[in-house]
This record gives sequence, structure tokens and C-alpha cells, in this order.
Amino acid sequence: MPSNPLTQSKLAFLGERATVVAFEGLGISAFPVESPEDARQTLSDLMNRKEHAVIFVTEDINEAVADIIAESAAEYFPSVVLVPSSAGSRKIGLRKLSRILKNALGADILQIE
Repeated sequence: MPSNPLTQSKLAFLGERATVVAFEGLGISAFPVESPEDARQTLSDLMNRKEHAVIFVTEDINEAVADIIAESAAEYFPSVVLVPSSAGSRKIGLRKLSRILKNALGADILQIE
């Protein structure tokens, strides 16, 4: 019987070194990146390998990989989630969630902006 990729998947964290290495001790695979090109290549590789159920991406590299994240939105596996970096939150993920909820509910219940 083939194994279910969701039961064997782990979590990945992609972003600047100061943020991602802190999560290695929690069993999360850390992928520190040094440049926008490195971020794009690493995220593309992670998406194609499908070894991780969730890939956390720090907001500070969002601009470099936004198109890859947008393309992945049609797929449920792996999921890509934007999270704040060690520099603080830019509220990119919260704004996206706010837009989704506004479209679904007809009201801006989070009132981020």
C-alpha cells in the first residue's frame, strides 16, 4: 500500500538565518537563505520535492518569492504560510487572511488596516 505523504511530512522554515535556525530545535527543517535568488531556488525545490506539509516563509523574503507562493495557492500540498521574521511583522500574512475573510464573509472582521 502506498504511504500517505501527509502522514510522513514535516514542517519547513525558509527565511533569514536569525529567524529559521531557532526552529531547528523543534524538529522543523530550517532553510536559511542569503539572497532573493537563493530564496526562489530553495522554495521551488521544496515545493517540487513535496516532502513537507507546511512551508513557513518569513515576510522579509516575500517579495522575492511572491509569484511562487501565488502559483502554489491552487495546490493544497504543500501549504505555504507567511510568518514574521526576527525583524518584526509587516502584517503581510494578516492582510491576506483579512482579504480572504472579507471575501468569504462580506465583512472585514480582522480590521487590519
